[in-house]
Amino acid sequence: MQPANPLSILSNACSADLRLQPYPHLVIENALDPTVYARLEAEFPADDLVVDGRQVKDTWFDYPACKVLKDERVAPLWREFFAYHTSQAFYSELAALAGDAIRSLHPDLESRVGLPLADFKVGMRPGGRGDPLASGADVSMECQFYVNYTRAPRTVRGPHVDRPSELFAALLYFRQPADDSVGANLDICEAVEAIYPSKHSVRIAELPAEVAEKSVQTVRTAPYKANTLVLFLNSPRSIHAVSPRTPTPLTRRHINFCADVPFDLFKIDLPTRLALKKSLAHLPVLWRVGQRL
Repeated sequence: MQPANPLSILSNACSADLRLQPYPHLVIENALDPTVYARLEAEFPADDLVVDGRQVKDTWFDYPACKVLKDERVAPLWREFFAYHTSQAFYSELAALAGDAIRSLHPDLESRVGLPLADFKVGMRPGGRGDPLASGADVSMECQFYVNYTRAPRTVRGPHVDRPSELFAALLYFRQPADDSVGANLDICEAVEAIYPSKHSVRIAELPAEVAEKSVQTVRTAPYKANTLVLFLNSPRSIHAVSPRTPTPLTRRHINFCADVPFDLFKIDLPTRLALKKSLAHLPVLWRVGQRL
């Protein structure tokens, strides 16, 4: 067995860390070797680079791998980190760690792709959020700098599911040493009401994929703590939320990891009101009417 890459977010993970309920996930403190983390922390880019010319407001901003790898303002170690986490080698690490859980969640995935899970061809997302699929790839990988402004008290994001084409998602926290805010933890949730029309679908309450707070409960929390990793496999049951954060001028910093397959793994079921709103949003003349529904 080859030694783990010291830059890998899975370098300190093992199969025993993967909890299967309420959906497969792991939370690891000190995910990276402290020396490696300290070097990355010292060279974490300024918020301005991640904001990338957009208007600053209380929301999140990302800077994807396709830009990072070409940007010489980003430190070489960070570019190496991003290259690894969008590579076949990192996907192979994940498949070895969580392959059985992936097959259990999505038993038809290998037949739909036509290959064993370990042999899926990996590509990097070529255009960030706006272009989630890599040409010719079975799995399109992404790694992003993320900063989130919370200058007024707010919930970063309530309970929701991710897009149905996403295979997994992960966050590695780079909390700033001076950050004394409270909150911004990642909550692992489970449904306490009937929101599953079928085994492979989930009913949402609001767009884009929000689940009503009364319908879920938190069963585990990944604290917003430096060098903490939270990773989960995506499915209709992979409901999660970011807890409210108290006001601070310091951004919530993390690295976001995800991967998409070229088709949906499950269905998001829309109530009639939301289905109509979504359909009208694609019609220019009726767009404003749709926004009012």
